[in-house]
Amino acid sequence: MRHSHSICIATVFVAMALLPACASKPAPAQAVTSAANVIARSGELPSQTLAPGACGLFLWTQAEPVRFVFFAEAGSDKAVMNIGGTESPLELTSVGGSLFGQFMTQTTYRSPDGNVGLSFKPGELLDGGQRIEAGRLSLVSKDGWETMIPVLGLSACQPEPR
Repeated sequence: MRHSHSICIATVFVAMALLPACASKPAPAQAVTSAANVIARSGELPSQTLAPGACGLFLWTQAEPVRFVFFAEAGSDKAVMNIGGTESPLELTSVGGSLFGQFMTQTTYRSPDGNVGLSFKPGELLDGGQRIEAGRLSLVSKDGWETMIPVLGLSACQPEPR
C-alpha cells in the first residue's frame, strides 16, 4: 500500500511538472515589424499650408529615407500622420511635458490603428519658429505592439500680412 501511495504522489508531481509545458505552448508566429521597415514603407504627407498667423508642428523621420510624416496645427485637437504608407487622421487625447510655443512636448493621439505618443526636446530658436532637435513617435497598435520612430522637426508660424 505504501508503495502505491508513493507512485501516486510521484505521478502527481510529474503531471504538475509537465502541465506548465503544455500551457506555455508558443503563440502562432506574428509578423513583427521593425521601425526601419515601417519607415521604409512610409509615404510622405503632402505640403501643409498655414493661414496667416497660424502655427504648425512639422515632423520628419530621422533615419533614411527622411520623410515628412506628422503635422499638427496649433489650437486644434486634430493631427495627421503618414506611417506605414497610409495617411491617418489623429485625435488629441492627452498633453503633458513643457510648453513649446503653442504645443506641449508630450502628447498622445488616438488613431484608427491604436495610439500615437509624441515626445520631443526643443532645439534652437529660428525666425518664426523653433527646431525640434530630438523626438520620437511611439505607435501602439490595438493588440499592444509598440514601434518607436525617431523624429526631428520644427514648430513654425505663418506671419500675418503687413
